[in-house]
Amino acid sequence: MKPYSYLFIGTLFLSAGVSAQGQGRLDKKISISIRQKALTQALKEIGRKGGFTFSYNTTILNGDRLVDAEAEDRPVRQVLEQLLGDGYEYTESGKYVIILQRTNAPPVRQYMISGYIKDDSTQERLGNVSVYESGQLVSTLTDTNGFFRLRLRDNKYSHAELVISKQFYRDTVLFFRPGYDQQVTVPIAREKISDLTPFVVSNKVEKTWVGKLFLSSKQIVQSLNLGDFFANKPVQMSLIPGLGTHGRMSGQVVNKLSCNLIAGYSAGTKGVELAGIANFDKGEVRGVQASGIADLVGGKVSGVQLAGIHNEDLDSLRGVQAGGISNRVWGSMEGVQLSGIANETKGDVYGVQVSGILNKARNVKGMQIGVVNLADSCSGFMIGIVNIVRNGMHEWSVFSNEMMPINVAYKSGTRKMYTIIQASADISSDERAYGYGIGIGNELGLGRRFALNTEYVFSTFIVGHGRELPGVSRLQTMLRCRMWRNFSLYAGPSISITSPTKVLNPDGYKMILPRAGYHRFGVGNAVAWVGWTVGINFF
Repeated sequence: MKPYSYLFIGTLFLSAGVSAQGQGRLDKKISISIRQKALTQALKEIGRKGGFTFSYNTTILNGDRLVDAEAEDRPVRQVLEQLLGDGYEYTESGKYVIILQRTNAPPVRQYMISGYIKDDSTQERLGNVSVYESGQLVSTLTDTNGFFRLRLRDNKYSHAELVISKQFYRDTVLFFRPGYDQQVTVPIAREKISDLTPFVVSNKVEKTWVGKLFLSSKQIVQSLNLGDFFANKPVQMSLIPGLGTHGRMSGQVVNKLSCNLIAGYSAGTKGVELAGIANFDKGEVRGVQASGIADLVGGKVSGVQLAGIHNEDLDSLRGVQAGGISNRVWGSMEGVQLSGIANETKGDVYGVQVSGILNKARNVKGMQIGVVNLADSCSGFMIGIVNIVRNGMHEWSVFSNEMMPINVAYKSGTRKMYTIIQASADISSDERAYGYGIGIGNELGLGRRFALNTEYVFSTFIVGHGRELPGVSRLQTMLRCRMWRNFSLYAGPSISITSPTKVLNPDGYKMILPRAGYHRFGVGNAVAWVGWTVGINFF
């Protein structure tokens, strides 16, 4: 974002009182000899001698007027009084000495500053320019004719500091005399191309569909214009974005406590933020954030984030994120994600994702627990019915066992833990049956060619007229030998257990598992048997 370039123009100040701070510039003694020079040149020479710059409203001084001044080791204040007379007063602000015109009008508690903003090169009046008073956090935007009106309140400070800001223009600061209605026309300069940094969209919250739904176009323009200005306040209270204690400046304020009846919009939170419907934070959130429907954060989140429906962090998360339906983190996540339906982390997961249906991440270095787990890579664990790792294990297996002669399975996940989805069939004329099953497995490498696979599978078998045989739990261990790069053979023993119920089925369908001839032995209220598996893998 562009740096502040303070151009002090159109400066109007409080008539009563000289700044109590930094009187050194006005009291500094200088020697000068001015003969028939333009007032503007004389002031520049005085400023050079004193080591400061003058700031004044060009309407109160005739800069072309020829003046004389003679001083030998005298304070700057006396030189100015000799040069300008007694109709002016002076104050200091940083490296500037401000020239003020005296007035006898009584100050008021509230006053209006209005005027027009224009391009200093083309003289075109500019719309959508942000005009704000940084101390009072009061702001407005110019209309299509470049006109603005800002109501301020008198306060303890000797001046009001108005900042004029528009994207791709230099920020301009004006000092105004508080307590009096005033009108100005302010030319602002475009940034030089060499001074512009590459355009980076920092207002990520405003670019989302949720942000566009809740935030007005004026708030979005304000956020773009005031990308460099941020303030810290202890408390914010609002009804909706823009209607609260910070008004349209809410998007530029970081709060310690933010209470939003419907929805709130702020630069960030370092404490607690609560909303009946939604919270919107452009920057970081540290602490606790809770809403009835949604939380949307543009920066990092450190702490606890709770939403009745959805949480979305456009940067990273370190802590706990819980959403009634979904959570989404665009960066990495360290901690815990909990949701009723889905969690999605575009970066790495160092922790646990738990959802009712789907978990998705780039690299899982912790654990995913859900019906479907997706990742680009995984060095942790995935517990679910479908685990898919893009750079992990993807195998098709065709095998036979003592229960069903034809079986096909898809295995996905990691070698450390993978899931199994399989289908089975027996098409013999006297024992027809069809089945399906799910399971998990682990592979232990035994060198370049050999591996030991241990798997647990639960299967259901369907026989005549949609009847089912009792479900079977099966634990099997196979020694696998890789023959070629994408082809391997495996075989091994198994033990299965099921209910002893015998189903009476029509002729030609299975009545009992396993096939006849296998010894079954009782295990409590169930029966078990020792079997075998032999098959091939394609991967």
